[in-house]
Amino acid sequence: MFALFLREFKKVILSLTFLTLVAAILLMVYSQDVLNFNDREIKMPHPGQNYGMQTEEIPEIIMPAALTSLYSEYKSNSYTAYPIGFYKNVKLNNRDQQQVAKILSMLTGISLDELIKSASVTAKNRKSLIFEDGKDAALLVKDELTYEKFKSYMKQVDKLIGGGSNYSETFLINFGKIPITYEEAVASYHMIKDEDHFLGAYARLFSDYMVTVLSILPVFVAIAISIKDKRFVIHELIYTRKISSVNIILIRYISIITAIMIPVMVISYISNMSVWSFYDGMKLDYLAPLKYNLGWILPSVMISAAVGMFFTELTNTAIGVAVQGLWWFIDINRGIAEVNSSYSLFRLSPRHNSLANTQTFIDHFYSLIANRLFFIVLALIIVAATILIYEQKRRGKLNGQGKLKLLIKKTFANMENSQSKSEA
Repeated sequence: MFALFLREFKKVILSLTFLTLVAAILLMVYSQDVLNFNDREIKMPHPGQNYGMQTEEIPEIIMPAALTSLYSEYKSNSYTAYPIGFYKNVKLNNRDQQQVAKILSMLTGISLDELIKSASVTAKNRKSLIFEDGKDAALLVKDELTYEKFKSYMKQVDKLIGGGSNYSETFLINFGKIPITYEEAVASYHMIKDEDHFLGAYARLFSDYMVTVLSILPVFVAIAISIKDKRFVIHELIYTRKISSVNIILIRYISIITAIMIPVMVISYISNMSVWSFYDGMKLDYLAPLKYNLGWILPSVMISAAVGMFFTELTNTAIGVAVQGLWWFIDINRGIAEVNSSYSLFRLSPRHNSLANTQTFIDHFYSLIANRLFFIVLALIIVAATILIYEQKRRGKLNGQGKLKLLIKKTFANMENSQSKSEA
């Protein structure tokens, strides 16, 4: 068993695909400035500094900011949206534009005719609406309008745009930007000091970037190793051995995961060690990189590798790249506006793109645990399915021209025929 693991492990680490993965990891951490944190010491805040901004659901701030943004997008008929996770610039037809104008009128108390007239003038001149006092327009919500009613109107606008707009329930809170106070900055520092023991904050940010690439790259390694056996007909030799299908697939899977996680561990500690000297004499969590690697990154590596192995065994093709790639691309784009605490259950790449916000991490910790456990269980289910397929192939039941394989070949044949006809 151990000899088989060593053989599989050696096969992985000597493959060009694996070496490319390591190079991609190094490029990622270097380009995102998380390989060396020597210029990012976390210091006790002092009065009078700028401590940044934070987002809070404060109706008095959100409503006028969202309303002004909506009016600006209405004037130019150019709405930003992420309907299925991808950026999209939406232009509405005349009927939907009229609906947005009606909603603006109901929100502000300004007549529909005045809004339409003002918008057409400002669109033509490319200037903001100017009031009589000479100041730029900043639309205000009617005094009697409640926040709940405002959100219902914004929901209608989001539906007109096609979903995923700035006015959706998910993104609307982003209009609630307020400055971080000195007291809040001090509290944040003490959270990092007492809860993260400093090193946890750096390990978490490192994991934030790593999980984005390691949710996709392992699928290439898993597919490359599986296809290599088929290309050199090694799988037929393995089929005749007495070792069980469970052991063969599990050992291959474990060898792929181990090979990927070793350089991740090494690089994460190199990254983390760059700040150790900042905090001499303070209590530090030297196990933080290990804990975040295993708890945050490993589940994404597991699911990506599992998908690669499953679809390769199922189809004898590299279609797993397309499956995992599409999933990854949608997930990354859906998380664009949620990079500070996006731990929802089905997030492939949970994000926390900040050295701060420790309290947010703690508040949503159990959501993150549920997310990571979900992907571990899902990965193991996919591996179990891979074992079943592999066992059937060893028995000669799925090695012929199966329906799925015939369908794939027929699809590519039709594409080639269509291309030939078009050229003719």
